[in-house]
Amino acid sequence: MHWYAQGMNDRHVTLTECPRDAFQGFPKFIPTDRKIAYINRLIKAGVRRIDFGSFVSPKAVPQMADTASVFENLKAPNSLYLIAIIANFRGAEGLVAANHKFGLTGSRKIHAAGFPMSVNETFQQRNTNKGLEEAWAELAQIKQLCGREGVELVIYLSMAFGNPYGEPHDAARVVEFAKRAQDLGAATVQLADTVGVATAEQVGEVYSAVRAGVPGMQLGVHLHATPATLQAKVESALDAGCRLFDSAIGGVGGCPFAEDELVGNMDTLQLLPLLAKLGYHTEFSVEALLDCAAEAQELQRKYGGNAK
Repeated sequence: MHWYAQGMNDRHVTLTECPRDAFQGFPKFIPTDRKIAYINRLIKAGVRRIDFGSFVSPKAVPQMADTASVFENLKAPNSLYLIAIIANFRGAEGLVAANHKFGLTGSRKIHAAGFPMSVNETFQQRNTNKGLEEAWAELAQIKQLCGREGVELVIYLSMAFGNPYGEPHDAARVVEFAKRAQDLGAATVQLADTVGVATAEQVGEVYSAVRAGVPGMQLGVHLHATPATLQAKVESALDAGCRLFDSAIGGVGGCPFAEDELVGNMDTLQLLPLLAKLGYHTEFSVEALLDCAAEAQELQRKYGGNAK
């Protein structure tokens, strides 16, 4: 299913709101009912594509241990598209089990499994405890399971714009990985600036190369940016044809396994007015998200940052 139209003349931009990415690094556990209430507020505000949780080891990411319970209690309209992150086959089984237990009736369903595939070896080991070739082999098994269950596969190409480990990187390598994702049958590829190292020029260069090398693939970006660098990165992606962006209200979040000083997600509340100024439109507005923004700020104050 195509959840956005990608084309240089199209002025519609699809945003994926990422509370999962925002919450996963919070040092203090957010009560399940607070997570449920927050995501339901997003849905009520008109957000229709949400990266809401992860089926991963609770020892590795304790904040995501309640993902199935969160899913069970979402008020999901028919137009909602839910993404849950997995890191291995066991996670895919957990996602499928949640769909069978709490979903697949009415409108509630986890539509996509998101898998982080690094374009460099070091981060794949840190993030999933597997080397790249082992990860690709497991991903093929995951795709078979998801295909049988009607769950799409979203592959996040981590470190797509460079890495802090000194390993070689170029756009051709990212294209190679995107082609493997397409051959595997992924529904979408997200180019991820995992630790915010990308320049605006790199965003445009890499996105353009992948778009040319993998025609027909639904392609988006998961950029991390400071308020000072957000506009340049977004404009570069838009100019290259990108119409699918990940963001998070407040700009918090990041991968806890990068082990580097993290640059946060793009702030939805900064991204929306920027897109409007540039002549693009989305499904929702800043005004619709004000209630969500106030709650996000309260969650960050109580459970994030240096909360004890």
